[in-house]
Amino acid sequence: MGLKALNVYDIYNTVNPDEPIPFSDPRYVDLSPARGGRSVAAIAERRIIHTKAPNYQRILVTGRRGSGKSTELRGLQEKLEQARFLVAYLDVEQTLTLVDIEYLDILVAIAQTLNELGEKHGLALNPGLLADIGEWFAEIVLTSEEKESAAIEVGSEAGIGFEIPLLSKIVASVTSKIRSDTVNRREVRRKLEPRLPELMERLNLLVDNVTQKARERGFGGLVIIVDSLEKMMLKYLDDRGLTNHALLFVEHAEQLKSFDCHTVYTVPVSLLNDRNLGTAFDIFLIPMVKITAHDGSPHQEGRDLLYEVVSRRVDVPRVFSDPALVYRLIEHSGGVVRDLMRLLIFSADYTLEGAQITEKEVEQAVQNLVRDYGRLIHARDLELLRRVADDPHPPASADLDRLMYNRLVLPYHNEDEWWVALHPAVRQSPVFRASFQRQVMEQR
Repeated sequence: MGLKALNVYDIYNTVNPDEPIPFSDPRYVDLSPARGGRSVAAIAERRIIHTKAPNYQRILVTGRRGSGKSTELRGLQEKLEQARFLVAYLDVEQTLTLVDIEYLDILVAIAQTLNELGEKHGLALNPGLLADIGEWFAEIVLTSEEKESAAIEVGSEAGIGFEIPLLSKIVASVTSKIRSDTVNRREVRRKLEPRLPELMERLNLLVDNVTQKARERGFGGLVIIVDSLEKMMLKYLDDRGLTNHALLFVEHAEQLKSFDCHTVYTVPVSLLNDRNLGTAFDIFLIPMVKITAHDGSPHQEGRDLLYEVVSRRVDVPRVFSDPALVYRLIEHSGGVVRDLMRLLIFSADYTLEGAQITEKEVEQAVQNLVRDYGRLIHARDLELLRRVADDPHPPASADLDRLMYNRLVLPYHNEDEWWVALHPAVRQSPVFRASFQRQVMEQR
């Protein structure tokens, strides 16, 4: 099957809301002109390339799900690799458990990623260092049976001289324990926490060794990119309002930024206005694609760019009865690419076999999205939602960050200002409309 959907059934194969598109993919569309002209990948690349050791960039990338963070980070990886940087790319969604992530889990996963990177590029890493790190992890975390199993497995695969594979097996075994279940995760953390200084010392020695060998091979340096952390579930840990997000990125910022190399992490949008976070990292927010200005007027450039996003996946004249219907979907997406993809799929759901998508199916798709967002609105949110509806520049607050995390409020950017707006599906939800109407009546 080609890249474009030729009928409604093809949409299920050419449209994927969760697929990050590399810059080199023919479906990629540069949306930065409708995001205030800012490309996170371009800015981060420039900073990293022109920052020389011992100075390093510590960057956090945030934005709501569907804003294109993974696409930007994959693009950053491509740009840095083209500039001859060695990039350790870690997607925690593939390695850890998003419902329960702590800083120690990330540190172990980084160790595994760096080791695999060394193997992939054939870097002649210090065998004594690798053996020491492997033995340290084995001694602290693994049981006697697990240590013996790892040694036997490696010995049968590699015979003599297997320091790198041994470290791979041991660190992979520790990561597997973290990912497997809550009991194992807590046990690994319990064992590692008292030995944190030793862990950090060994990780920094590994980073230094990888960097040294990379430079010997002509690389400009090492960059660690940790993706998907913004997808962590939000949990409140105490009565003071401490969240698992703040525990990870604020309380343990020193550990996450302590490596002697450039580091880039994604971070939940719930922490956007945390001042403590801003003192440890530079924060880049990826806004939504601007399809409407904050005064309510249409922004045609953004709408046309999103039309191009659709047309690179769908043969619009063949699939839609009227190409203008695509602009209807764009308007209701709020400039959220992921929601635009979902609206395309919803439209296909309601279309009869062999038929084109008409105004009827588009309206059904929109109502489906409205119902989805309506379920996210709680009574405690209504007052702030009404305020955002009237004021595109509300003061920063934890409640506003929570609404952004829950996708009810969306951030946008001009070249000279930020503002926020309600998702169109929130504006159309019956619960919000009733609340807004009551407010209007009370003001009279």
